[in-house]
Amino acid sequence: DRIRELSGLCGGFLVTFVEREGRMQGTDLDLARAVVEAAGDARVTIAGGVTTADEIAALDAIGADAQVGMALYSGALGLGEAFAAPLVSDRPDGLWPTVVVDEHGTALGLAWSSARSLTQAIESGQGVYESRKRGLWVKGETSASTQELLRVDADCDPPPPLSSRRRPGGSSPPPAPPPCGGGARCPPRLSRRLADIVASPPEGSNTARLAADPGLLASKLSEEAAELAAASTPEEVAAEAADLVYFALTRAAAAGVGLEDVERVLDRRERRVTRRPMERKDRT
Repeated sequence: DRIRELSGLCGGFLVTFVEREGRMQGTDLDLARAVVEAAGDARVTIAGGVTTADEIAALDAIGADAQVGMALYSGALGLGEAFAAPLVSDRPDGLWPTVVVDEHGTALGLAWSSARSLTQAIESGQGVYESRKRGLWVKGETSASTQELLRVDADCDPPPPLSSRRRPGGSSPPPAPPPCGGGARCPPRLSRRLADIVASPPEGSNTARLAADPGLLASKLSEEAAELAAASTPEEVAAEAADLVYFALTRAAAAGVGLEDVERVLDRRERRVTRRPMERKDRT
């Protein structure tokens, strides 16, 4: 009853059957079904006692996700087997179409996967597929053009796996990443957001204060550039570079310059046949 009362107020429920937790004696599918019905449109995750791939598939069939603990820790259930449990196929051979992408999300091709190939891929960290003619196929086993498994995602309705692969060192370089679309991680979106702040400064905004104070912004740019130059570890370089990008884009937005304007300049420079040699400029 409480779940039914709260179903319209939250996005999902994590329900743990504590009396079954850690016992690996199975979960309560009847109670799980009742929880899903009470939750309505809210997402439900069931934990406590989930032990087998069949249980994961059964929970998926009634509309619930499964949280597996002890069965994975003890080795009674493999991670690949657990991930593959809810996947279905309408093919006679039971294979799933698998879109292989690189670390930037650029599609590299279409392959086929099965529970055993997915399990081996997860366990080995390599690209492993099912060939409709040869059976289990490890990418690069004979050509040495291997693939490193970065992650496996499931698409929906029904969910074929989506596998991310990275080319190994020495192979052809990956294509340039496509335009991104997420929050502050995406420079184009960050640039547009900063332009909006400059155009309509929100009350109490530090970005608006920076953009309105050229002296303060110049000081921060110099400070962050020096910190980036002095950074020594990859983590420090990444952090300082992120700070510098933010302040640089804020400076650009304050001058009415968007990232697309910067990109046009870079494009023009890239098309030049020759460049002047870079020389250190000593300030006096």
